[in-house]
Amino acid sequence: MLKKFYLILAVITTATVSMVSAQQTAKVTASGTGYLEYLPQGYNSNNDKYPIVIALHGIKEKGTSSKDPNLVKAGVLKVANVGLAKYVKYGAKYPFILISPQLKKSHGTWPAEYVMEVLNHVKKNLRVDDRRIYLTGLSLGGFGVWKTAGEYPSVFAAIAPICSGGNSLGKANDIAAQNLPAWGFHGGSDKVVSYKVTTKMIDAINSAPKRPTPLAKLTIFPGMNHVIWDKAYKETSVLTWMLGYKKGETNDNDNDDGGEDGDGDADEDGDGEDGDGDGDEDGDEEEVENSDPIVDAGSDRSIILPTNSLYIQAQASDQDGSIEFYQWTKISGGSSTLKGASSPKLRALDLIEGEYVFRLTVKDNKGSETSDDVTVNVVKGSSEEEEEGEEEEEEENQTPFVFAGQDKTVNLPSNAINIQGKASDKDGSIESYQWTKVYGAASANLSGTTEATLRVSNLERGAYIFKFTAIDNKGGSESDLVKVTVKNKDVLPIVSAGPDKIISLPNNTISLQGQASAKDGKIVSYQWTKTYGGKLNQSGSTGSTLRISNLERGAYIFRLTAKDNDGNLNHDYVKVTVRSRNGT
Repeated sequence: MLKKFYLILAVITTATVSMVSAQQTAKVTASGTGYLEYLPQGYNSNNDKYPIVIALHGIKEKGTSSKDPNLVKAGVLKVANVGLAKYVKYGAKYPFILISPQLKKSHGTWPAEYVMEVLNHVKKNLRVDDRRIYLTGLSLGGFGVWKTAGEYPSVFAAIAPICSGGNSLGKANDIAAQNLPAWGFHGGSDKVVSYKVTTKMIDAINSAPKRPTPLAKLTIFPGMNHVIWDKAYKETSVLTWMLGYKKGETNDNDNDDGGEDGDGDADEDGDGEDGDGDGDEDGDEEEVENSDPIVDAGSDRSIILPTNSLYIQAQASDQDGSIEFYQWTKISGGSSTLKGASSPKLRALDLIEGEYVFRLTVKDNKGSETSDDVTVNVVKGSSEEEEEGEEEEEEENQTPFVFAGQDKTVNLPSNAINIQGKASDKDGSIESYQWTKVYGAASANLSGTTEATLRVSNLERGAYIFKFTAIDNKGGSESDLVKVTVKNKDVLPIVSAGPDKIISLPNNTISLQGQASAKDGKIVSYQWTKTYGGKLNQSGSTGSTLRISNLERGAYIFRLTAKDNDGNLNHDYVKVTVRSRNGT
């Protein structure tokens, strides 16, 4: 939710994005599968057939396993937390039918038959152009794209899997044989699923015995992690590219790749750096102002009573400093209790039926503030009251509530930590726990992996992510993640702004050469700030060298701040004295 106003690709729509949500209806198939349905403008005023896009969500948007249509419809709203359904929710208008199914919790991955059941159900009720059926998905949904297209390659006109959680190498030949256009996306620094999952699938298709026409496309976003779907959908031409194909035609749209490589030759080392480290020094004559922090309060959420609490995990960063302050507030909604309101992770308890809006405000080390809102819908479940004498139906098991704890920091030379997980079950009991390390150096030693408290030792400098899973007495399970950052203990960078300078008019320009080093890492940013003195022009404020011009007679003081890769800051000052022609 870094931006809640989405500018949708002008090449596929002429409508202006507004704050009014476009029509998106929660529906249920005959077998009890929920989905969101979006119809393009004008659909109900003509008899035309329309292209259709099936969009598969990731693991966090799974829904209830219940067959109660009311519960299914309430839960399917969660699908609009990400991707195309989210853009529609905030006003995007598309020229195609958009169907966003929801995967039930009972499924670990998207079965091909599951997707086809929704598609066939929709085709019975809507005017679908059979030649223009498209399939896309993100993360777990990206894996679902490969699986479904591999099983039914003749159904689709084009596919676009994004940061796929898996592939179907055994079906690559079938996809190639049908000349099914495919464009895969991945982040070069994805720590959740390696970009090689996508590159191997694209390579397998393009090296098939029957070479496909067109060849499968690949875009790797250097330096990006797993969450790339907004960049793929909004900053490339993937939607236009898909819509350019019709089943049975092999017209090549590869010349329009939205500014991305699209040919498999993108930078795959994941660093995303240009290596010069000198910042923007191309003649900007304005004094650099403090950049506002960036904050993401998280995706909108829905919960179903009697569950009346949840955690909201936010993210915040500051490109020229650090985050010094967090504050959650309730903007609207009924009664509630908030815990952790001054941290990135909020726990909201005692919620009642209705809509809540919570706002996170963050402040950086220079006093700039930014806020972001997240909406939580609390939906009433089906009635628990039954008429006397009526046989009571078995209730659906409620999965456990699981919390792996707040993110933690360990300062070396200390290299061990205990992580206390918490779990509870409203309709039963917790039967087992399981801790696993999902990211981090192999040196870490884990003990107590089947207990609520995990003990970790032999940690090294860097980041670790641990997953805490609890299983209840009916087999239901839930998981939560906690991040542990290991860094050297507050070893500040060594910073020198250089010796004080004296110049005499008419000379009114000077360069200040700063230096900085980190004993236990590297310097990642510089920032020059004028703290005293009259008017001037300056450039190179984010590099080690500051260039100053148009100085006036008098004294100036400049501060050089350097930040290392552990986020530690230090600074130094330098004085510049400007004298008159006669040296006074």
